[in-house]
Order: sequence, then structure tokens, then C-alpha cells
Amino acid sequence: MVIVRLLNGPPTGRSLIGIPQTRDPVNDETEPWFFINGIATGKHWHQSNLTALADTFGRQIVGIHNPTKGVILDLVECLIQRDLEYKTADIRQGRAQLRAALAASTTKKAVLIVHSQGGIVASSIIDWLYGELSQSQIQKLEIYTFGNAARQFRNPPLHELHHNDPAGTTPRRQIQGERAIRNIEHYANTKDFVANIGALQFTASAGAYSNASVFSGTVFIREGSGHLFNMHYLHPMFGEHSAFMESTVDVRPRNGPGKTVSMRMRELSRLYNYKNGRSPEDEDAM
Repeated sequence: MVIVRLLNGPPTGRSLIGIPQTRDPVNDETEPWFFINGIATGKHWHQSNLTALADTFGRQIVGIHNPTKGVILDLVECLIQRDLEYKTADIRQGRAQLRAALAASTTKKAVLIVHSQGGIVASSIIDWLYGELSQSQIQKLEIYTFGNAARQFRNPPLHELHHNDPAGTTPRRQIQGERAIRNIEHYANTKDFVANIGALQFTASAGAYSNASVFSGTVFIREGSGHLFNMHYLHPMFGEHSAFMESTVDVRPRNGPGKTVSMRMRELSRLYNYKNGRSPEDEDAM
């Protein structure tokens, strides 16, 4: 434990910040961005993740640090958070930061990016926030996960769903009408062990986003291995000249049966539209 403290520094309540290195950030207090890291991430790797995200999307990004206690204890903590639903300190801290951001009248949109164990933390936080914030406040939130280790990602519908709603195809899409959080996307590597016991397991094709599903969001699947955030997710998927984003998939219409169309991943990914300081065209005015 002493060695872990030496490597990762003493506990701190201050958040690390990612700032683009070659440009001014395009966001301000109206559009806060947050990142929750994954397992075995000390403050130095956490800062590396934040800087890479800031450079990729041209935003200032606030870190909600999920501190490491060493790999073994981190795995134990994952089980406690995921299966016993215990609210650890990082969950409580994240809930406070996100609640304040979403409740602020100046906030028009808040973006949360999470990796690995951060998916478990985020799942617990949003379950908590559903009972604390109004619908108009919750709808400011967008969530994007990578190698998500959670076993559930709830996003309740705003009206009754129909049992004949079709399931999505790859990328598996949330299609049953408007939900509490309008935009949730999950990114996963096919040979990432963590994703296979998390997002990929609980969004299997046979039951992806059925009315009984408790794992909501659109799933983008890359053929590949690895679980590290920068090396195996952010750079291969959102780096320059990304083969993944240029790859095509056959997609069914959102509103029922019909002819499939071939689309590039970048045309389907909302997060991609934030690259290099850009912004997606929102369906509704914010």
C-alpha cells in the first residue's frame, strides 16, 4: 500500500483538468465535459487520458478520478460497486459534480466520457441522479463509454414502449423512442475481456435493447483487442485517419421495418461529431 501511495500520490479532493495543447478549448461553463477513468489508473495516467481527450475533442475536460488501490483491490472494488451497488467515495464525488453541473442554469449540455470501471461508477451515479434532478436537467446529459464494465446502464423511457419495436443491428442502436437521457453511446473492442463481461455481454444481439433490457444506448463494436484507454480505444477509434470510423455497416431504419442502408461509423457516431472542436447538429434546440 505504501508503494501504491508513492506511485500515485496522496489522496486529493482536487480534480485534474485536461486542456488542449495546440488550441483554446471551445467549451465554457455552458458545456462542461467530464471523464471517469478505469481500473488501475493513478493520477499520471489519469492526466494522460484527460490530455488526450482534450486534444481529440478540443474541449477542457474535468477529471472525476477513480483512484487506484492496486490491481487486486481495484478488482474487489469493482465487484462491490457492480454487484453490491455500494456507493464508494468516487461515486459520491462524481454524483456531486454532475448534479451541480446539470442543475446549473448556465449549463446547456454536459458530456460524460467513461472507461472500464468508470462505466460502473457512471451507472451508479445516473441511477442516483434520476431521483434527484428534473427531466429537463437530466436531458442535458450525454454519456459515452469505452470498454464499459457495468452490467446495467439504465435509461428509462418517457412513455410506454411497444413490444413490436425491432431490435437494432450492428452497431446496435437504441430505437424505442425518447428516453430520459437522449444520447448514450458505448464503444467496445471484440477481444477486450472487460467489455465482454460488461457492455457486450449485456447487449447481446438476441436481446439488445428489448423492452426488458436494463442496458441502454447505441453500441459501436470494433474488431480488435486491448483495454487501455488511449492506446486501444481513443486513438484507434477517434485518431486521425481512423479505419474504424471509415468502416461501413448495414443499418435498419430507426422507426420500424424497411430496407437496410450502408453507413459509415462516423455517420452514426454522435461523439465523432465533436472531434477537433466541432459540435453535432442537435435534433432539438437546446
